[in-house]
Order: sequence, then C-alpha cells, then structure tokens
Amino acid sequence: MKTLIISLLIIHIATGFTALLVGLIPMFSKKGSRLHNRAGLVYVYCMITVTITALLLCVLQPFRMMRLFLTGIAILSFYLSMTGWRGTKQKKTGPTNSDRVLTYVTLAVSVLMVGFGVYLTIQHGTSFFPILFTFFGGLTGVFAMQDVRRFGVEPTEKMHWFFQHFTRMGGSYIATFTAALVTNIGRIVPADAPDWIATAGWIAPSLLGGMLIGRTVRYYKAKFAETESVAA
Repeated sequence: MKTLIISLLIIHIATGFTALLVGLIPMFSKKGSRLHNRAGLVYVYCMITVTITALLLCVLQPFRMMRLFLTGIAILSFYLSMTGWRGTKQKKTGPTNSDRVLTYVTLAVSVLMVGFGVYLTIQHGTSFFPILFTFFGGLTGVFAMQDVRRFGVEPTEKMHWFFQHFTRMGGSYIATFTAALVTNIGRIVPADAPDWIATAGWIAPSLLGGMLIGRTVRYYKAKFAETESVAA
C-alpha cells in the first residue's frame, strides 16, 4: 500500500507541475494554432490524471480535512478544463450525453461540498474550512448550473463556444495554481510570517486571474463587434 501511495503521489505532483507549465503555452501562443491545440490537450490530460490521483490518495490515506478539500478543488479544476475543452467541440453539435452526465455528477459533488461546509459550520462554527467548503462548493455548483441551463437551449451568442473555452480553461488554471500555492506556501514563506499571507494565497490568484479573464472577455467582445460592424 505504501508503494502505491508513493507512486500515486509522484504521478500527482509530476502531472500537476506539468499542467502549470504547459497551461501557460495556450495563453501566449496563437489561438487555434497547432501548438495552442496540442498544449491545451496535454493540459486537459494532466488535469484528468491529477483528479484521478487526488481521488485515490484521498480514499487510500487517513482522513485529513485539507486533503479532502484539495480533492474538491481538483474536481473543480478538472470540470472547468473539460468543459472548456468541450466548448470547442460543441460549437456545431451541442452537448452530448457524456457532457450532461459530467455536469450532473459535478453538480452533485458541489451539493456535497456545500452540505459538508454547512455541517462543519453547525459543529464548529464559522471558521476556515467551513467557509472554504461552502464557497468553493457553491462556485462549482454555479458553473455546473450554467451548463444545465444551456442544455436544450439554442445559444444566442455567435461565439459562445469561444468564450466558454478560454474562460473555463483560465478558471481551471487559476484553481490549479491556487491548490499548488497553498500546498507549498509553508515552504515559500517563513514560519513566523503573518497569517494574512497564507489567506492571500487562497484569494489573490482568483482575484487577479478573474480580472485578467474579465478584461480578455471585454477585449474579444469589442473585437468581434468591430469585425461584424465592418462586415455589415
């Protein structure tokens, strides 16, 4: 068992580190290029592996609150990467049954995370982990419900798949980076560092990454609107 756990841990760390490096390539390479597409696919495969190993490590090892929570973050990051990647495949065919199953399973996971967060709040009051489970469980549910509402509805936005692709992939990268940062922050900052530094590790990536994604959305919407205006 010990050998299995060590092997899973090595694979988990290696693929997570690879995802962080490879995930930068699609951001800065030409959109739709061969390099962009292949690097993005490698990132998705890495996230699949990271999530599977996280689930196995969570089940095979003694219970730890942080380990369970990081497994939830891995599921969120996996879902965002899969739906971001699938967005480019759905622009003509729409969501498949597999897409629907993935969404409903993820929605169930989000309900469990929120429920566990509420349970912890009842048992221990408002503290660090109850807030984290409730917040990130709710965030996972928001993305899943967005997709549920899209099922069977014809998209009104012409480039809906494009925006789904890069916002979801970007969100996945932010979640992955956050998980890596908080796991290793004890090795980065001194032991006597103020508590707010550790808290910032949870919040800063989402704030900064969200601002960049929002700015990119506005840029491309303006660009597409200008292109349609010229064409008209």
